[in-house]
Formats: sequence, structure tokens, C-alpha cells
Amino acid sequence: MASYIEHRMKQAGVKHPIFTPSALEAMVLQSREWPRVINTLATTCLLYGYQLKKDVIDEEVVRMAAEEMGY
Repeated sequence: MASYIEHRMKQAGVKHPIFTPSALEAMVLQSREWPRVINTLATTCLLYGYQLKKDVIDEEVVRMAAEEMGY
């Protein structure tokens, strides 16, 4: 599933990794590997990252986003 996220980011035009390896792992665990949930979680993580002015999304941002979504 981590490769799925990375593939989606490349399709969006991202040139460098945005999610840390631990963030990707946390997203896979939180989403239970459901693609629709991963997409929503990734979007929420990106919004949180923007609000927090982060260049890279880490596990803490994933945790915050998952809590916001009720996971």
C-alpha cells in the first residue's frame, strides 16, 4: 500500500517524497489497507501538514489526521 500512495503522489506531480517511511506505515495500519480510506487519510494528512507548515508528513501528522477521521 505504501507504493500505492507513492504512485498516487507521483501522478499528482510530486517530485520528492512527502511522507516519511513511518508515516506511510502508519497510514497503512490506520486505513486497514482500504484504498478509499487511504486516499481520504492522505488528503487529510496533507491538509494538516499545510496548516502546520510541514515540508514532510510524519507519523504524528498521520495520528492527528486519523483521530480527526475517527480511526
